[in-house]
Amino acid sequence: MPNVVKLFPIDPYRHPTCSQGGDVRRVLWRVLTLNLLVSGAKIVVGLFTGSISMLADGFHSAMDASSNVIGLIGSSIASRPPDHNHPYGHQKFETFATLGIGLLLLITSWNVLQSVVTRLFQGGAPEVTGLSFAIMGVTIAINLAVVAYERRAGQSLQSSLLLADAEHTKSDVFVSLSVLVSLGAVQIGWLWCDTIMALGIVLVIAHTGWQIIRRASDVLSDAAAVETAEVEQIVLAIDGVRSCHKIRSRGPEQAVCLDLHIQVDGQMPLTQAHMLGHLTQDRLKEKLRVADVMVHVEPG
Repeated sequence: MPNVVKLFPIDPYRHPTCSQGGDVRRVLWRVLTLNLLVSGAKIVVGLFTGSISMLADGFHSAMDASSNVIGLIGSSIASRPPDHNHPYGHQKFETFATLGIGLLLLITSWNVLQSVVTRLFQGGAPEVTGLSFAIMGVTIAINLAVVAYERRAGQSLQSSLLLADAEHTKSDVFVSLSVLVSLGAVQIGWLWCDTIMALGIVLVIAHTGWQIIRRASDVLSDAAAVETAEVEQIVLAIDGVRSCHKIRSRGPEQAVCLDLHIQVDGQMPLTQAHMLGHLTQDRLKEKLRVADVMVHVEPG
């Protein structure tokens, strides 16, 4: 029976996500405040002018605010350190929150679709005013700033939640631009354009929601998080490693777990083999920015 050396992190209870959770929540609180202002302005003006596309855009922005609330809850739980019942940590709770954002988007698309069908059967036209254009212009500028801020923070903190929420807000920008087009079209007499643009909003929201759900599902179903070829390239470049196999990875981007087997000279002293395993572990953490690496050392 060959000797197998299993290496574990020096301190599994120290994880970068624990210290970053507070930063993620601060970003979400700021974005939540802006989303509430944006959605409130669109909904109020949409109700007064009768613009179905503007009202739908307001509800879409309200979903941004709802997703921020879900994100705050998910991030709070995800930042907890590993414990007896969750030895790998609580990071997947953030993925559950991300999944919730996608589901909210699908629900929103269904609600907008119902409004479109109602307008098609009952008729009607919105009242276009200068205030309508002003509100849409200001909210678009705010959303662009939110997307840039949240994406930068998400990349810096390696937060899938912030990156998903940034994608959500980016879809709101395109929706708002379509509303501006529809308001202009209605003003020149193309009354049907408001309904058509609202239908386009449905497609944008549904597509964004589906993409977020798909990515979150990959994490929850333990889809491979790191390319096998990339791991092999790093490991085989280490002097003393003859081969590597059984490479597996899983987890969200900010908390990827990786394990693999490496083969070394069968005559190598156990202490040296153990040190080589540690070197492999450190090199993978450095190059791939993964949270946890388990290396099985085998004679080959």
